[in-house]
Amino acid sequence: MGRQKRLALLLHPFRRDLYQILCENPGTYLLELVDMLESPLGTLTWHLRILEREGLVNSIKFAGKRLYYPKMLRSQEAEMAYLTLRSDTARKVFAFVVNDPGCYQEQMAENLGVHHDTVRWHISRMQDVGLIRVERSGRKKKHYLAELGSSLMEGSLNTITEAYVMFLMEKLEDGCLNPEIRESSQDQILIRIDCPERGKDCYIRVNLKEWQFEEIEDDDEEDE
Repeated sequence: MGRQKRLALLLHPFRRDLYQILCENPGTYLLELVDMLESPLGTLTWHLRILEREGLVNSIKFAGKRLYYPKMLRSQEAEMAYLTLRSDTARKVFAFVVNDPGCYQEQMAENLGVHHDTVRWHISRMQDVGLIRVERSGRKKKHYLAELGSSLMEGSLNTITEAYVMFLMEKLEDGCLNPEIRESSQDQILIRIDCPERGKDCYIRVNLKEWQFEEIEDDDEEDE
């Protein structure tokens, strides 16, 4: 009986869809998953518990809510960076620092049309996770990308590592039937699994979405 349960780890269509969604949207909140999968809360939490128990999924509490992400797909530091940039305002603040290194908080608030307390709050969170560093200049503070922020912009956080592929294949070897890598690149993999009960193969595609941000245009520049 135990072996049959393990065989169904990702052969179960709901768990496979759930895991694929978490791979494509790491750091998703529980109620967001309910909407995305159109599933009753009880059913969803049951399958999440199985994926956590089998070591495929991790969860952490962030901003008072529990969120889920695939284990080893990215580092926890990277996951925290993406979570910190979930909101439009956070991404705009981060983009301002990218486009104007050494900028002041007052500049960000004025140009973005955001209250300075809101800007300060987002900056503080980005400092905590290592996206932005702050240097004092007289009575003011200048803002620059920190190491994790630079890594994000270079695209290294959007890369599926060899270690993750090996980890996932080990899990599938133990819990599914004859997993085989069909496609593999830096940002996605496609795995085929034998599924005799369905009479056809099933596939798991793990895809990391590219990081994108809005460039801030200079209002004084004339349109070409």
